[in-house]
Amino acid sequence: MILYSEGYSFLEDSFISLGLSVTRGIPTPLNWFFFATATTLAGALSIPFWPTTRTVFTDTMPEKISSIGTIIGIIAEPCLAGVGIFASDAFPFQHGLSTLLFFTLFAIAIELYSIVIINNNKEYGYLYDLFGYLTCTILFLHIFVISDAAMQKLTVYTIILYSVIQGYKLLKLFQ
Repeated sequence: MILYSEGYSFLEDSFISLGLSVTRGIPTPLNWFFFATATTLAGALSIPFWPTTRTVFTDTMPEKISSIGTIIGIIAEPCLAGVGIFASDAFPFQHGLSTLLFFTLFAIAIELYSIVIINNNKEYGYLYDLFGYLTCTILFLHIFVISDAAMQKLTVYTIILYSVIQGYKLLKLFQ
């Protein structure tokens, strides 16, 4: 946001604006590089989250659902990298497809894990399940209903918060 030419408006500019190859007529390859690096690192570093989460649910039914959720979650992460690698102004189709796939696959993976959590609530707790459903609702609202910059930020920050909360729960379970 600091390097963004002409200034970055938090409420009016989307995160995607940070990864444009040209901003307001000015070539911004450094912004594109930083954005692509950030999304690629976020995607790559998030991959271990999914198999780690699955290890908590070893009952027969939850294990099958969590395995599917893990596979879908892992598939979503390279799509996050694609969001940054394919700048929306240089590669609009690839960028749009990567974005749609990431948000959709992430939402489906969370939904599957929320189903597993509600069936395993003795150990995990209902609040984690409810936050999963809330995260899915926000993701699907962003994908299909509200696609402005403010909703995009709410969606991205909700995904981050979901990952932090679930990661903290996993950390407590493994200690």
